[in-house]
Amino acid sequence: MKIRDAVCLLLATLAGTSIFAGAPLYAAAPLQPEVSTVEKLGAPSPHWLLVNDMNFLGYMDSKVLLIDTDTGRMLGQMSTGGYRNAVEIAPDFSLIYSPETYYPRVTRGDREEVITVYETTGLTAVDEVLIPPKRATGAALRGYSGMSDDGRFVYVANMTPAMSVTVADMQRREFVGETPTSGCMIILPTGNRSFAMICGDGTAMHLTLNDAGEVIDKSKTAPFFDADADPVTEKTARIGNTWYLVSFSGRVYPLKQEDGELSAEASWSLLSEAEHAAGWRPGGQQFVGAHEASGRLFVIVNQGGDHSHKRAGNTIWIYDVSARERIGEITLPAEADRLAISQDANPVLVIGGAGPEMFVLDPDTGEVLRGMEGPLLGPGVMQFPRL
Repeated sequence: MKIRDAVCLLLATLAGTSIFAGAPLYAAAPLQPEVSTVEKLGAPSPHWLLVNDMNFLGYMDSKVLLIDTDTGRMLGQMSTGGYRNAVEIAPDFSLIYSPETYYPRVTRGDREEVITVYETTGLTAVDEVLIPPKRATGAALRGYSGMSDDGRFVYVANMTPAMSVTVADMQRREFVGETPTSGCMIILPTGNRSFAMICGDGTAMHLTLNDAGEVIDKSKTAPFFDADADPVTEKTARIGNTWYLVSFSGRVYPLKQEDGELSAEASWSLLSEAEHAAGWRPGGQQFVGAHEASGRLFVIVNQGGDHSHKRAGNTIWIYDVSARERIGEITLPAEADRLAISQDANPVLVIGGAGPEMFVLDPDTGEVLRGMEGPLLGPGVMQFPRL
């Protein structure tokens, strides 16, 4: 009886309050609508690094990260579809062109491929060019695409398994055409209206375009490397009008474009006979880079002997390409299988390996300037603008 009387008294008391009268206990301020904004970046820096993240844990959702190597701070990122390789950067770094793959059901459906145009200040997609859905993909390689020196045309390598190249006009924002390149792959731009490709028979193909982007001439060099005994890798570096191709055994093959003609110059070795016998070899996913103004070639090396062309190393050897000799060495803070170097008068050298940590080094002294965090499983192709 006592419990029932207490409950009745409580209900009678509540009945006289504002709760049952429908009046609010307190007055809340109205919620303000949230407004989303995009922070704009300032003038681009030659030390801004683009890191292509293949995202092996979710391969159809790759990304490109923009990192300020002077501070180690990530400035932003772009979502770039599947099968990430590399981007093309406008000469003034105002735009970024990204070949991308999409499926309507993420992993199935009719494949669609585009070159997406991003403006650099907000990393925002502003346009896209639809291209044939056949671009070559695989382990991330820089040479799966390329861009004319004046920034007008983007070239995309295809494999179906027939080899060809797509040409897109980024000034008119339209697909121009496709040209067959049987037996030749890896795009090496050689000017405003030409590019070269490495061929499986030990030669190189040179393609010339007109101002409409149409291929008007194809020619091939004489064989300059032995594709069976010591093939060149697809890792290359450019200084001026010369591309430097590096073979599995560490031999350098300069490929020069002059007056519209492509020719192979005399090859030279990165290694002495003693170093070769001791097992030293170039190796990694992006093991060679160049600083154009100083004429220096930077190469990651390991001591794994033959077939170690994908192996990381803890040393970088530096070469003067005009003298064709080694002029320096950097002992790395961690094993690395890729590198990139900025192209300004005070360059920085970035290395990355199998983990998320990257390091910024002084290329003259080898001093570690700072560490940076990259993609979880390690960076893909790393790219500096040519500012």
